[in-house]
Amino acid sequence: MALEGDLGEFPLTDIIQLLDLSKKTGGVEIHGQRSGQSFCGWLYFRDGKIVGAELPGHTPLDAVYTFFTFSSGPFRFHDDRIISPPTITVSNEVIIMEGIMRQDEWAKIHQYVPSLGLVPRLVPNPSTGNIEINLEAEEWRILTMVDGRNTISQIAQRSSLGEFRTCEIIAQLLQSGLIENRSLSPGEILAPEFERIAASMLGTSAAAALQDAYKQASVLDPSRATSEQMSAVVDYFEMRATPIVGPVRARQVARELRTRMQEVLGS
Repeated sequence: MALEGDLGEFPLTDIIQLLDLSKKTGGVEIHGQRSGQSFCGWLYFRDGKIVGAELPGHTPLDAVYTFFTFSSGPFRFHDDRIISPPTITVSNEVIIMEGIMRQDEWAKIHQYVPSLGLVPRLVPNPSTGNIEINLEAEEWRILTMVDGRNTISQIAQRSSLGEFRTCEIIAQLLQSGLIENRSLSPGEILAPEFERIAASMLGTSAAAALQDAYKQASVLDPSRATSEQMSAVVDYFEMRATPIVGPVRARQVARELRTRMQEVLGS
C-alpha cells in the first residue's frame, strides 16, 4: 500500500482511520516537525489497530500522543515493519480522542514554551500579589531543576515526568511568575544542535572536525558565538569534513546544519 505524504496536509487522525479501514499491518515512519525541532519515530499497526510506537525518550503510548503535536513533516507507510509483541492495547478511538486533546493542549502550552531548547530561571523576587501559590509534588520537582542552565528538554529527561507534563508545568510556573525564560545567545542554542547533527551523520569523526571548525572561525567559547560566527563554523566544518567523508557527504551535513540554524534563528 503506497501511503506517504506530509502531516501538514494529511493529519495523523486521517492516517490512523485509513489504515484502520483497510485493516493494514505495518509501520508508519514519521519525521515530524514541531517548534523548529525535528523528531523521528514509528507508529505500528496490526490489522488496522495501533499496537506500538517508537520515539526516543518516550514510552510507546506517550510517543503516539506526541505524534499528534507535530505540525508538519513527511511520513511513509512500510508494510514490512512489524512489531511483536504489542506494546499498546488502547483502542484507536481512545487514542484519537486523547491525541486530539493533547494537540489542543500543546497549542496552548506552545504560547509559553515555544521551544524545548529554552532555559528557564527562577525569578529573584516574584510578584504574585495576594495570590497564594500552592505547588504539588510534581511542580516542586520541576521547580528544583530550574537553575538557569538546564534546558526544558534536559529538565524533562531528568524529571522522568515526560515531555508533555514537564512543558505543562513549565507553562504554569511561567504564568504564575515564579520563573522566566533566559535569553540565549545563538551559540548556546546552536552548539549542542551542531554536535548532535554532526555526530548522527558522521559518527566519531564529527567531534574533531567540529572542534577544528570552531578554531578556524576563531570561536574560543561556542556558547558565546554570534550567528555570523556559527555560520562561519558551518563553512569551515564542510571544508574540514570533505577529505574525511567526501564532498557529497560533507555538503549534505553542512546543509543540515544550515537548515537547523535557519529554523532556530529564523534567518
